[in-house]
Amino acid sequence: MTERTARGQSRVAFSLRLKIILTFLLISILVSGLLASAIFTILQRSLFREMQNRVSGLARIGVELVDRDALERLLAHLSPEPSELPEDEVAAVEASADFRAISDALNAVRATEARLVHYIYLFAPTSDPDTALYVVDADVLADLARRAAGETPSADITHFGSPFDVSGFPVARRAIAEKIPLVEQDYSYDAEFGVNSLTGYAPILARDGTILLGVLGIDMVDTDVRAALRGATTISLIVVAAALALTVLASIFMGTLFTRGIVSLDEVVRRFGKENLEVRAKVHSRDEVGRLGISFNAMAETIQGYSVQLEALLSAYGRFVPHELLRLLAKANILDVKLGDFVQRDMTVLFSDIRSFSSLSESMTPFETFNFLNSYLKRMGPEIRANGGFIDKYIGDGIMALFPRSPDDGLAAAVAMQRGLVEYNEHRARSGYRPIGIGIGVHRGRLMLGTVGEHERMDGSVIADAVNLCSRLEALTRMYGAGILTTGRTLKALSSPGRFASRFIDKVRVKGRRETVLLFEVLDGEPAEQRALKLSYREELARALRHYYGRRFEQALKILDELRDRNPGDEILRIFKRRCELCVNIGVPDDWQGVELIEIT
Repeated sequence: MTERTARGQSRVAFSLRLKIILTFLLISILVSGLLASAIFTILQRSLFREMQNRVSGLARIGVELVDRDALERLLAHLSPEPSELPEDEVAAVEASADFRAISDALNAVRATEARLVHYIYLFAPTSDPDTALYVVDADVLADLARRAAGETPSADITHFGSPFDVSGFPVARRAIAEKIPLVEQDYSYDAEFGVNSLTGYAPILARDGTILLGVLGIDMVDTDVRAALRGATTISLIVVAAALALTVLASIFMGTLFTRGIVSLDEVVRRFGKENLEVRAKVHSRDEVGRLGISFNAMAETIQGYSVQLEALLSAYGRFVPHELLRLLAKANILDVKLGDFVQRDMTVLFSDIRSFSSLSESMTPFETFNFLNSYLKRMGPEIRANGGFIDKYIGDGIMALFPRSPDDGLAAAVAMQRGLVEYNEHRARSGYRPIGIGIGVHRGRLMLGTVGEHERMDGSVIADAVNLCSRLEALTRMYGAGILTTGRTLKALSSPGRFASRFIDKVRVKGRRETVLLFEVLDGEPAEQRALKLSYREELARALRHYYGRRFEQALKILDELRDRNPGDEILRIFKRRCELCVNIGVPDDWQGVELIEIT
């Protein structure tokens, strides 16, 4: 089969699958649209009927609450013929106890649905079937109170005796004529509030049940109905989306069923090409396509075997060359690394070392030494990785680790290592071994990571003054009796400055350089009691060091002596006490700044 023929068959198969998908999609859109429209219509009608019932129910409640005797007394002021009353008589009626009693009853009904009931009122029939007279509008008294307070009255308030043209309200006319409660069969638009409203009417009969005293009208807006319809619209859209999703899945299934073979094998080859080496073609027939699938599976088995061996080899290399180093060099794997590859960036370096390891190893056989080292290192390595770092190299009993993200990670790892050491020493004590101590230096600086050596033997390496300084910090932990030392530059670069408890302990300068390095001891890795004790006099120590660097050695000595009584084991206090005594006894040169000179080898 030629390449052109294969491409043609692939296009035919793809075209058939596309037709199936489009057909199912169009059917789904049509069915889903009709279904959603039907659901929306049914819900809309149901909600309208429910709202009619609510309006009717409220109107009936209002009829029961209205004082008929008070209503009859109010109606006595009205003429059977439609006519306007004098303003003073209207005012007198609206100030009466009967008017207030009925108004309070109407407002009590409104209060049950305060969000929805906008108008509630009473009107009475006249001899003219097209005209009624308003008796009580529930808003009149509130409007009169606003008027008395000097506020602008509402233009829509209907006062006692105002005419009501019911010629345009056939339902209201029918309620008057038949003396039965009715509700409008459609919404009317309320321009003032920008909503639709529904009006219901309930007749109020005299006690004998034959004479119509008046009709209670209530207008309710469709706020809840619109909210429910919006929710229904959302649900309908979700239903349509789900239907479309199911249609796509069904069409893909049908397309796959109809076009499996070349399309199936093509997909398998594509997935295999994307390094999914476990994928295999499913052979459904014994024709040319089936035989091609069998050949492909045999080839895939061979390639996967070689791939497994290669992955194992690369994994073994990863235990000697950190994968993180390859990522920093932007290399996919070790096969891509070339001599001279490098990257330059700010990173945090961590050096740790076991104190007095040489004397400790003298008491062990080589086998015991290696077992001890591996037992110790397998506890420290996870703490470094858990805090975003990776181990660059082991230097005997020492560890050099790098943290690409933040110096917070390096200090957090150092603290975790010191705390893990406590647990390790407990294990050693149970096994009859003496405890060990470690010193850790952490520093942030500009590093160059790359490959050095020659073509037959390369190694990943980190080159920078920051690395040398960090190594020296680890060595200085012995001198200062500190578990963790870092620099002012590192602390300044922290993203969470208050996360770690630290104290300033010295100013040093690397030999051959002018820059002064500020040393800080991080206390979080100390035992809880010792940490709390050192923190308790951190401010006093800082004041003593200010005296020292200000050449006020006697004042510094006085504070240091007091602090030594509180914590005789604090090496920092001993060091500065000795320095102050020397300065007092032999003096200091004019250019003295209190900076200690250190050498980096």
